Amino acid sequence: MKHLSRDNIEIIANRVFKAYKALPDIKNSECYRVEPEKLILEVLGLNIGIEHLSLSGDTLGLTTFREMGVEVYDEADEPFIYFLDGKTILVEKSLKEDITKVGRYNFSLMHEASHQIYKMLFPNDYGIPSRERSPVHFNKVNNEHKKTITDWEEWQANALASAILLPRELVEKGMFRFSLGDKIEVLNKIYFHKVYEQFSGLAQFLGVSRQALAIRMKQLGLLNNNYLNNPDGIIEIVGEKHDNER
Repeated sequence: MKHLSRDNIEIIANRVFKAYKALPDIKNSECYRVEPEKLILEVLGLNIGIEHLSLSGDTLGLTTFREMGVEVYDEADEPFIYFLDGKTILVEKSLKEDITKVGRYNFSLMHEASHQIYKMLFPNDYGIPSRERSPVHFNKVNNEHKKTITDWEEWQANALASAILLPRELVEKGMFRFSLGDKIEVLNKIYFHKVYEQFSGLAQFLGVSRQALAIRMKQLGLLNNNYLNNPDGIIEIVGEKHDNER
């Protein structure tokens, strides 16, 4: 498949979001967030399955474009074969059952749905199995926000999932709702705790993880300095500035 630019991906995401807002029970009301289950079932016409996908729990979701069986596990950790129809998304059951993992559950759903969207748009170019590539797309732990692109299909699925779940319109509307202004200058749990709490509330409201929202806001130019994963990093930056002034 050709490598899509972020602009190309944004265009696709906007088309999907527009179709979502046109659903009968949404078009006459205010839309504040995207419900991925609803989008997958009613806009894309796909199916959703919830199973234990691995014993280790490191497989968050999977999908394939052909009819085939995949090994999953029951409550006793015994393997069995789940038969996919080529239009089904499987997501790890523990994500669905744990309310604290709703962001990861939603992103995993949309990640796998993004693979299916690309297949719909580029049926002759996308997801072609080869000796190097399995016919099954797996979303693994720590694969959601890799900085280095090692697999373009996975990167593009992540990018599209983020753009669909967090369109600029909804992020900006949410920022107003949570009194975050037009832009967050510094996201830091320790030194800007009030802003961090407002931001966390927005992430929960939108149904995504804090990390996913921070990355998306950075892409949209709505966040300048992100210290979400390294709150003490701001001290290092300030220290460097002072050292340079001496």
